[in-house]
Amino acid sequence: MSRVMAEDVRSFVLTRLAGPLRAKGLTVQDVPDDFDLLTEGVIDSFGIVELISSVLEAFGSDVDFEDLNAEDLTIIGSFCRYVAEKSVPVNRQ
Repeated sequence: MSRVMAEDVRSFVLTRLAGPLRAKGLTVQDVPDDFDLLTEGVIDSFGIVELISSVLEAFGSDVDFEDLNAEDLTIIGSFCRYVAEKSVPVNRQ
C-alpha cells in the first residue's frame, strides 16, 4: 500500500483537463500551482463536481471536502495537496 501523492493527483487532473487547457493556450506543464481552474475558464461549476467525482473514483478514496476552503477547491495546487493529505493509502499493484 502506498500513499496518494499530490503530484499523482495533479497529473491525473491536468491530463483529464488537457483539452480545455490547450483551448486556453496552455500545456499541462504551463499550469502553476496557484492556477484557478474556475476563474480561468477551464471548468465550470458542473465541471468541479465532475472533477471531484473522477478524482475520488480514480484514487479509490472518500475524501470529505467540507474542511477545504471553497476558494481553494478550484486552485490546482491546493486541491491536489488536500486530496493527497486526506486520502487513505491505496493498494497499487
